[in-house]
Amino acid sequence: MQLPGNRQSLYELVWSKPTDEIIISFKISKQTLIAKCVELQIPRPLEGYWRAVEKGAAPPVPSLPPYKLKESIHPHTHSHELLNAEVESEKPLPADLKSTRKARPKSPSRSMLGGQLFFATKAILLNSTITQLGYYKPSKRKLLDVNVSDRGMSGAEAFLLKLFAAVEKNGLLVRLAEMSESLRRRDIVVSEDGSREFLYPSLWKPSNESVICIDGLNVGFSLVEMTEDVPTKDVKGRYIRDEKMIDWSRGKNSAHLGYYSRRHIPCGRFRFQLYSPYKPDGWHQVFTQTKNCGLISQIPQMVKALRAAVPIMKKEIEAQKERAEAQRLRLELQINEYEKREVIRRKEEAYKNSVSELQGIMAKWAEDMRVEQFFIDAERDIQNCDPALQDKLRERLKAARDFMQGETALQRLLNWRTPDERLK
Repeated sequence: MQLPGNRQSLYELVWSKPTDEIIISFKISKQTLIAKCVELQIPRPLEGYWRAVEKGAAPPVPSLPPYKLKESIHPHTHSHELLNAEVESEKPLPADLKSTRKARPKSPSRSMLGGQLFFATKAILLNSTITQLGYYKPSKRKLLDVNVSDRGMSGAEAFLLKLFAAVEKNGLLVRLAEMSESLRRRDIVVSEDGSREFLYPSLWKPSNESVICIDGLNVGFSLVEMTEDVPTKDVKGRYIRDEKMIDWSRGKNSAHLGYYSRRHIPCGRFRFQLYSPYKPDGWHQVFTQTKNCGLISQIPQMVKALRAAVPIMKKEIEAQKERAEAQRLRLELQINEYEKREVIRRKEEAYKNSVSELQGIMAKWAEDMRVEQFFIDAERDIQNCDPALQDKLRERLKAARDFMQGETALQRLLNWRTPDERLK
């Protein structure tokens, strides 16, 4: 079952049932549905909308806006980046849209999951902030692992769409990993000379790894527009290459120029990385664009690297499982040893407490016998006293006996426990 191709039908679908039910019914991912809605400019329910529906306090459903042809955001964006309607609408299409559809037939890459993920990522990047170095800095982080500048977006798009087409032609799947999979992202070196791994605060890190599924395994990938360390100048809050200073720094008098600003800024060339997301220091391979060799020409080598990585990653995963099993056995042995020592300790402690309590009962018994003997001797001596004092002495003796009454040794013996009873 496929998603409706008509804007009106898809609009009615996303507002008729929750997203989770839709993706289960059509057997698609959530990213696919979001990408389709973004492509066709269909508003979606906000988070909490369906809870409000259950409570009877849902806001009114917004109407389906007319389709608007998106224009280029910056001068380096080409016309093939425009998202065409490519669907039948319940309203007549404008003349300019019809001509665009005739001039630009439907691109097969947009029907691919990888292409849909890229266009959804691109739509968010184009609406995000741009740093002083020109990199996109989105607030949403569940996106493809792509770090590019505004001037490098078209180059990244051309490469990624061809790459996704190549891997999906080979029966592979491009997707975003889920948090529950517990995969690990590998950092990618951003500078062209390899001196820097991260460029704070220009670059961002995704919350979910971008992976290519092959033979039941996930191969992570990331793309970054590299930087070069060159003299720069600040123009309206944006660092750009200082071509004049670059020429001077290459001259014979470069050592006498004194201080000038140097920064790592985007160079327009890219670095692509494939890696094992199962182990931090596992298999990985890096493809770097040079002035003489682009990344697109290296796509066949990337596909071969994906195939070649499968047995390597399987060995790494198997070795990791063996190490984990060995660690589990060591831990299990340690737990068993600890439990044995704990049993011995508890037995010794129970015996010690029983003996100590029994000795206290014996001492109490001797104390009770001594006190009782005192009252017996005192009663006998009172009989030999002056008759006028006997009643008063007996009254005082009774008060003393009442005062000394408490838990006896025999009563304590009833509550005493043997070592076996304590262990129970």
